[in-house]
Amino acid sequence: MSDESEAARRLKERMSSLSPEQRAVLERSLRERNVKAPSAVDPGPGTNTAARSAAPRRGRRPGSTMDFSLFFFSGDGTAKGPGKYQLLLDSARHADANGFDGIWVPERHFVDFGGLYPNPSLLASAIAVLTENIQIRAGSCVLPLHHPVRVAEEWAVVDNLSGGRAAISAASGWHPDDFLLAPGDGQQRYPRRKDEMFESIDTVQRLWAGESVELPRADGSSQTVRTLPRPLQPRLPVWVSAQGSIETFVRAGEIGAYVLTGLVAQRPADLKDKTAAYREALAGAGYDPAEGRVTAMVHTYVGSDDDEARETVRGPLTAYLKTFLEQQDSFGSEFSKLNDAERDVMLNATFERYFDQLALLGTPDKCESLIEDLVDIGVDEVACLVDFGLDPGQVLKGLDHLTELKDRYRHRGETEGEKS
Repeated sequence: MSDESEAARRLKERMSSLSPEQRAVLERSLRERNVKAPSAVDPGPGTNTAARSAAPRRGRRPGSTMDFSLFFFSGDGTAKGPGKYQLLLDSARHADANGFDGIWVPERHFVDFGGLYPNPSLLASAIAVLTENIQIRAGSCVLPLHHPVRVAEEWAVVDNLSGGRAAISAASGWHPDDFLLAPGDGQQRYPRRKDEMFESIDTVQRLWAGESVELPRADGSSQTVRTLPRPLQPRLPVWVSAQGSIETFVRAGEIGAYVLTGLVAQRPADLKDKTAAYREALAGAGYDPAEGRVTAMVHTYVGSDDDEARETVRGPLTAYLKTFLEQQDSFGSEFSKLNDAERDVMLNATFERYFDQLALLGTPDKCESLIEDLVDIGVDEVACLVDFGLDPGQVLKGLDHLTELKDRYRHRGETEGEKS
């Protein structure tokens, strides 16, 4: 019996052994992630790809366009030895030489998952001197954790080093422990972190434009300051990181910012409603909705064969999803209530749905289907998360196939002809 058939058999046995109460807990947890509960007679991992996919595959339609960037998030901060950032730097070189729009480096604190990335401006500076074309972005910069002067100063340095290619996605922060870093009493500020984020965006943009702003001294008096060095861009391109709340999409539109979101823990239909609300808010605030931008982070590994890609990413992506769900436990996730067998069932079901519907995994032809869905949702750019646990050599090999997919979606006028 093959390993895949054995895995399918074990999955069916675990499903059939669950009590009604266990099944109810599992189904609630699956509904949280918009994942269909598998039955004891479901095919499972060993089934042919085409037979497993419920929705018909879509190809690129004439006129469909999409921008592409690379996204980094899940580097393990506990890794020892040299070369921790080699994949990031090699990927930046590839993206720069092959027409990608940007590269994203996140901000993460106090956790192994993402622990390679405590300060995006530091890594952005390294990328700036290695590249010539791509935009270099913080994805994200957690503004309530930092004084806005420091944000303006650091990213002005990146802007100068890169020749005017700096950008950030502002985030409000999500974990209370991160606010140990916040100026003043971070724990008291945590409840109003979203308001502080928008206030800081305004202050950073004023400083970026060369305005002087008043800031409080320790004794309560005020001091007027103006930051240096002066950046090259007249305005800092700013995204707002938004996931669950439609209000954040609306507020981003009201200030004329872009939006960075993702398909993790979010239904595509809900994202479509949020992007529509964002465009409406842009128009209501006097901005051109067509000038807005919605970027969606998507797990990505593009290869030459669908089934080979499935087995290449199965282990790393399942481990990634497990880590993500475990991190949600402190926020009331149902995942913590499951036993090991139930968790395995949920993770297998979640993996299959991600592979088939919610990630750029497989051949360029297969991945066109998700890109077409994102076009319909109102997404302008996919931020391809490539560092979710694959071997660096596999990631770099996959970038060649990803570049092929990207080139199919160049803006009209940039292509050599529509794909038949």
